[in-house]
Amino acid sequence: MEVNLLIDKTIVTCCDVGVYEHALKRGNQYIVNNESDDKYRITGNHGRLVWIAKAHFINGNITLPYLKEWKSEDDPMDYDLMEVDLMFSDGSKRWCLITTPSKLVDYFEKQMDLSGFNIKHLLILKEINYEAIEKTLRYLEAHDQLTEASIALKQ
Repeated sequence: MEVNLLIDKTIVTCCDVGVYEHALKRGNQYIVNNESDDKYRITGNHGRLVWIAKAHFINGNITLPYLKEWKSEDDPMDYDLMEVDLMFSDGSKRWCLITTPSKLVDYFEKQMDLSGFNIKHLLILKEINYEAIEKTLRYLEAHDQLTEASIALKQ
């Protein structure tokens, strides 16, 4: 007879790794070994018990959508603001713009009547190449900032 030892255990799902990239992964579930008013004590991915602020978790065994893939049909050499489509595990799609500081300057120089703008979904990278885009998108996702840094596409 198999006994379920998790009956009385609290399970939390990581929604933001914060400074705990060595111990957490966004979307992973963790068993709470102990808790205080504002922290959980969990066994991290590195196998050690750690106290981590509750703000990094959602209560329960939750499946968070994750970034499956991204693509762009724009050649970064042709555009100052490159469009990138993001596809998630739950079927949702989002998009954002990517540029570099120098391309942003070029954009302003071409837009004579533009004195400034606000684009929440604009990512500014040191350089535009596959590795830099991938690294930036994965960092934003791990820190629960990718939704804020992009706009939902209507399905």
